[in-house]
Amino acid sequence: MFIINPISGVGRKNIIPQLVDEILDNRHFEWKFQYTQYRFHGREISEKQKSKFDAIVAVGGDGSVNEIGSALIDSKCALGILPCGSGNGAARHLGIPLKLKQAIQQISAFKPQKIDTGIVNEHAFIGTCGFGFDAHIAHQFDKFGKRGFLSYARLVLRELKTYKPPLFIANNDSFSIKKEALMCSIANSAQFGNGFEISPKSSMQDGRFELVFLEKFPWYKSPELAIKFFKGKIDRSQHHTLINFDAPIHLKTENEENLLCHIDGEPITLREPAKIKIKPLSLSIL
Repeated sequence: MFIINPISGVGRKNIIPQLVDEILDNRHFEWKFQYTQYRFHGREISEKQKSKFDAIVAVGGDGSVNEIGSALIDSKCALGILPCGSGNGAARHLGIPLKLKQAIQQISAFKPQKIDTGIVNEHAFIGTCGFGFDAHIAHQFDKFGKRGFLSYARLVLRELKTYKPPLFIANNDSFSIKKEALMCSIANSAQFGNGFEISPKSSMQDGRFELVFLEKFPWYKSPELAIKFFKGKIDRSQHHTLINFDAPIHLKTENEENLLCHIDGEPITLREPAKIKIKPLSLSIL
């Protein structure tokens, strides 16, 4: 089943059914299409249909991948991705072609592999979840109206001038850390999207996540850090702190009742300290 999000990203999706019909071999596969009509509709469809299909393909961005993929965790149904979003972080990390014809060809090869997934409180995530500035931007971007990388970049530059970094407190049985940081991210995937790598050495198949802090930095260092992010070298910056973990961690901010968060770029608000845990090799992906 191909579940198409008609409003994700900036591209047109009316060509998808024709491309799929041209490329997939009807001697080996049967398929159908369904369009989402509202937020979380993809998850509802996947929950109902996963026992009837060998794979469900998310046609959209990281939000669509999260909606559909979260319903397939611990199931026999594999997740496919046709990247049509603004950032496509999960697809980029997994090496899924950004060109639709090539991505459909990869799906037609039908070689599923297992990846790790994560849970923050009751919310599942595939690639990343984050707190602090990245969560703030996710909430603002959700109301921004215009999609795409340039809109996102403008929003980041506008909000960065006035954002006050929270004081984060994170701990498990192995470590305890208290740090004021611009961003606090949990990385299963290396990147947020568009090649912006927050944790360049992260793997989605190693049974561990990375807790990443980015401390506030002087304005004049912005170009230097941007280059490091896009060249996969941000872990060499003195403003970047990374802790590997495989046991559940607890995370909160000091003196805040509500904890803004994003899961795979989608904004949520947690009304209690976050508990983040790993589900090793819990999702099959094409």
